[in-house]
Amino acid sequence: MKLQVFTFKNLGGIMSYQKNQFFTLLTYILLLSLGTILSMMSITGSAYFLTITVGAIVATGIMIYLVKLSGPNSFEKKSNLNHDLQWIILGTVGAVVLQYVIGFADKLIFHASTSSQNTIGLLLMVKEYPYYFLYVMIAAPIMEEIIFRRVFFANLIKPMNVYLAAIISACLFAFMHQDTRFLVYVAMGLWFSFIYYKSKNIYVSAGSHIIMNAFVLTMGIM
Repeated sequence: MKLQVFTFKNLGGIMSYQKNQFFTLLTYILLLSLGTILSMMSITGSAYFLTITVGAIVATGIMIYLVKLSGPNSFEKKSNLNHDLQWIILGTVGAVVLQYVIGFADKLIFHASTSSQNTIGLLLMVKEYPYYFLYVMIAAPIMEEIIFRRVFFANLIKPMNVYLAAIISACLFAFMHQDTRFLVYVAMGLWFSFIYYKSKNIYVSAGSHIIMNAFVLTMGIM
């Protein structure tokens, strides 16, 4: 009898986790669709970017709430601040170095441009609409880590393996950015999967991602 109760409790927990994962992904898809909807309504300029920024902040809040609601996955564990800060620093430094190394190699081998069209576009938007940095530097990295690392990478590990899960999630991450520097984004996706898996905390990889974005955009502005 005890075994049955335990089984049903676990089944309920699994269903709840999967439901939260679904709504997390749905929230992200709806946010991505917001730009298309606004364009169809001929909303442009400040109204467009302000709506996107507010929508992103709301979506990020919902996704963080759903992460908390779903509880830890199979490899996530509670950690202390010192542990998390060490991994955030490692994640940030590694991401910045890896980005420039892979970018240089990409240019040397494939003669690709070292300039990211995605980054250039974001820089222009932030200069024109300063409040948009809330989306670019804070909301977007958090949402991307939750989606591509916690939803895709973490859930693909069990049916596949950690390496294949990392590659698939990294390719999806790179494809979503629609940038000419595809290999750089794949490398970033693989690196942040490593940081998340080893630190066992999605907010560690998110913290590294936020600081890296801030560094890259600051260097671009300068």
